[in-house]
Amino acid sequence: MTAPAWIDDPLLRVDRVTMRFGGLTAVNDVSFSVGRGDITALIGPNGAGKTTLFNCLTGFYKPTVGRIAFSPKGGLDDERIDQLTTTARKSSNDGGEDLYLLERMADHEIARKARISRTFQNIRLFSGMSALENLIIAQHVALTPASGYGFFGLIGLPSYRRAEKV
Repeated sequence: MTAPAWIDDPLLRVDRVTMRFGGLTAVNDVSFSVGRGDITALIGPNGAGKTTLFNCLTGFYKPTVGRIAFSPKGGLDDERIDQLTTTARKSSNDGGEDLYLLERMADHEIARKARISRTFQNIRLFSGMSALENLIIAQHVALTPASGYGFFGLIGLPSYRRAEKV
């Protein structure tokens, strides 16, 4: 039996992250890894710090304490992370393997270089539209000439898949 990907091949490592706002500790000493192909969930009650942790991952907040390492191709071993941590750099590219210390990067750098971003939950649908129309609106990026202006993009025809890869 093989070990889970978060052990063998982590893409993201969150180590001892704490986020304080003055006297309030929103996230306290959180550590976890995410592996390629794993389904990972962050659960907890309202006010537990889930959104604050996501804001730290995406650069909206800088954690008070801790380290967030990301490598899109995996290979997050302690030695490699420690080497980069001892420098003042935010990222490295050792032999084609990108490594990012997200807590050191600005939010726009995390989105552009590490390609990590977030979206906001919006539970308000357009009340005058059907469920299908609301789903089509959610696919606004796919509504381009390459996707047949929506319909072909919605059903996933090849021209849409080519545009998706660009």
